[in-house]
Amino acid sequence: MRTIRLLGVFLATFGLTACLNSTTLVKLKADGSGTIEQTTLMNTAALKGLGGGGGQAQSKGPMTNKADLERAAERIGKGVKLVSTEPATGEPGWEGTKAIFSFDDINQIQINTEPNVGDSPLGAAPKGEDPVKFKFTRNGATSTLAIDFIDKPPAKAKEKLDQPQEMPDLTNPMIMGMLKTMFQGFKVNVALDVVGTIVKTNAAYVAGPRVTLLELDMAALLADEAKLKALQSKLGPDVSFTELKPYLKDIKGIKIDGPSISIEFR
Repeated sequence: MRTIRLLGVFLATFGLTACLNSTTLVKLKADGSGTIEQTTLMNTAALKGLGGGGGQAQSKGPMTNKADLERAAERIGKGVKLVSTEPATGEPGWEGTKAIFSFDDINQIQINTEPNVGDSPLGAAPKGEDPVKFKFTRNGATSTLAIDFIDKPPAKAKEKLDQPQEMPDLTNPMIMGMLKTMFQGFKVNVALDVVGTIVKTNAAYVAGPRVTLLELDMAALLADEAKLKALQSKLGPDVSFTELKPYLKDIKGIKIDGPSISIEFR
């Protein structure tokens, strides 16, 4: 999953990315249909500072235009429709949009797990080459959902990740202090709720009907500087998620499951 390999990119380009709080919740019914709730918040106070009180940074906020959201629905997959959109707020200074999309067949959709650096970060609209894909089957009284992530980057994506990135010096207390301030409130969460009861699953993060696929809290991650530096040393364009997974279990601020998850529910 490229989210981990792109942590370094986020740290190197923390301007607009640091102002993001994105939650994607897929709600799946027993017949394979369901909804996607996407809430995208931006730190408007920080954006004003980056944009000089009215510059380009402010124009990069969450999408509120209905036409843009309808185009996003088309990118999610076949048969996806925009159901509703409304303003959303979070902690003081955080504002954005909550959009709800409906789908008839989860086999036809794909979800992006990465915020789009320098663009409108609608997490439900896949961009790039690393979407989450689903395979749904109905077996008598139960339904089974298989969720697959790309374990290693494709060659084309690897070429982009091979390009040198200017990384911050995590041993510099001043830089670490700046990163902690800038990333305060940065969160990305992708989860799936089944409308029913989970019978069996190999998912690592399960609470009732909810399975967490991705949870990234940069404030919590940056709080443990030693473990962050250790994780940074493991990142690279050739590393697979399977290889990284053992190093993630004790690190606060990161929950990522995969690369293959199976959920049986009724």
